[in-house]
This record gives sequence, structure tokens and C-alpha cells, in this order.
Amino acid sequence: MRYLKADISSPLIFSNCGNFTSDYRWLHMERIIDNYELIIMNKGTMYIQQDDEKYELKEGDLLLLEPERKHKGYDYSDKGTSFYWLHFFCNDSCKIQNAFDARSEVAIANSNPYFNGLNSSILIPTICKNLNLDRINVLFRQLLHLSQSAYYTKHSVNYSLTALLIEITEQVILNFNSSVEKPNEDDILPEMLQWIKIHMTQNISLRNVSHEFNFSKEYLARYFKKRMGMSMQQYINYLRISKAKQLLCNSNLSTKEIAHELGFIDDKYFLKLFKKHENLTPKQFKNAYNMTFINNV
Repeated sequence: MRYLKADISSPLIFSNCGNFTSDYRWLHMERIIDNYELIIMNKGTMYIQQDDEKYELKEGDLLLLEPERKHKGYDYSDKGTSFYWLHFFCNDSCKIQNAFDARSEVAIANSNPYFNGLNSSILIPTICKNLNLDRINVLFRQLLHLSQSAYYTKHSVNYSLTALLIEITEQVILNFNSSVEKPNEDDILPEMLQWIKIHMTQNISLRNVSHEFNFSKEYLARYFKKRMGMSMQQYINYLRISKAKQLLCNSNLSTKEIAHELGFIDDKYFLKLFKKHENLTPKQFKNAYNMTFINNV
């Protein structure tokens, strides 16, 4: 299994799309194309291969065909077979991942709400079974409509395409979550994360956690980075900044008092760290929240 991971900080590039229904027994042509093609089955069965890999697609199945790889039908589909097809190009920031790397990223994202490795990406597998077609039908028909409309900007179809791929990615992640095995009872990570959360206001560091759980600092640093997608200090800082935002919005504590509350010895370092994470000072953040609150009264 391979996965397309593509950056969506700017929308992906739409080429064309359609809704195919065969009027007779039908065999997909043999060809090589220069873009990605997405096939989503609505009815019947399609028999198609990409290079030497053969796929039998049924209702709710998705197939991603990659550029510069030969694909063709290897058997006939019955009359009435129906599927959506969509051609698109990626921006420069895209890559094909193996299943292990893709699943590892999803697992990290599930374990760590502060991990942003998938925040600005779509993740589309070569093959995906049993998609929920309800929302996909709505989004695809919107895309079909936009592709046939004389909108003043082509960005309309690019953003619609990207929204569709985000929905597919969401379903892929949900399918992954429902299929993973039960957590290993010997896994120390959940207990470690809970300990860090409880003690984050005590100016803790990797040294404290390694002592508490009887690991060497070097091993724990590698283990935590692999499991959480960031260093332990980065994770602790995310927890502290998240708590600081809550206190700024829901208390009358001063910035200095909040820094002390969260275990920062130097309130100037707290200011610098907050600005780095939020692109706002604590005072600016509090004022922005208050304005939002007033506007919603």
C-alpha cells in the first residue's frame, strides 16, 4: 500500500472530472498519464491494474492512479458500471509514502494533539475500501458543477477539489483508527504523558521524566520523538502554552502571575515562548479573545 501525502497550504490543482456510466460491457483503456487520477466507485465492479498490481473495485471503493505509471483494465465490467473520476496535479510539496510511514504519522497525530505533521496535508491511499459516499457525493457534485461553470477564477475548482480530498483523508484516518489493535498493556507512553501533564507546572524536563520512569535520557529522547513526532521539551511547552491561553481567557491573572503559575522561573522567557507559538504577545492574545467574545454577545 502506498499513500500520497500532499501539502494543502495552497489548494491542489484541478485538471478535469466526470461521472462515468457504461452503456455496454466495458474495459478500461491502457495508458500512462502525467497527473494523478482518483476513481470512486458508485455501482458495479471495475477490474483495473496499475503496472502489475490488480484491483477489483466495488461500490464505495477508491483507487489512486499515479502519474507515469501504466494502468489498464484486465477484465470487462458489466453494463451500468458507474464511477466518479478526477484528474489533478499536486504542488511541489508532495511525496509517496509507504504504509508504515503513513500509519505512523496518523498514530502520532492521534497520540499528540499538538503534532501538526498532518495539519496542512492530505493523505490518500492507493486503495481504500468502503468509503461513506454520502458526503463524497455532495462534494463531488459541487466539483462537477463548478468545473462546468464560468466562474471568474479557477481557484473555485481548486479549492473544491482540495475540500473533497480533505474529506477523503478524514475518512481514511477514521478507518485507520477503527482498525488499529487495542493498546499494548505494556506501553508506558500513556502513563508518561499523564505524569507530564500533572507535573508540567513544576519546571520539569527530560531529566525529571527519565528519572521518574527509570530510562536513560538518551533513550527516552529518541523514544519520545519517535512516538510523539517532537521532542519532550517541545511537548511540555505546548502543554504550558495551551494552559496559558486558558488562563488568559478565563482568569484575571496577570502575565507574570500566569508565568509563575505554569512553573516558568523567568517571565521574560514565557513571553518569548508564547510569542513564538502564537505570533501574539499574551496581552495581544487576551485582547483578541475579549474582542471576539464581545462580537458574539
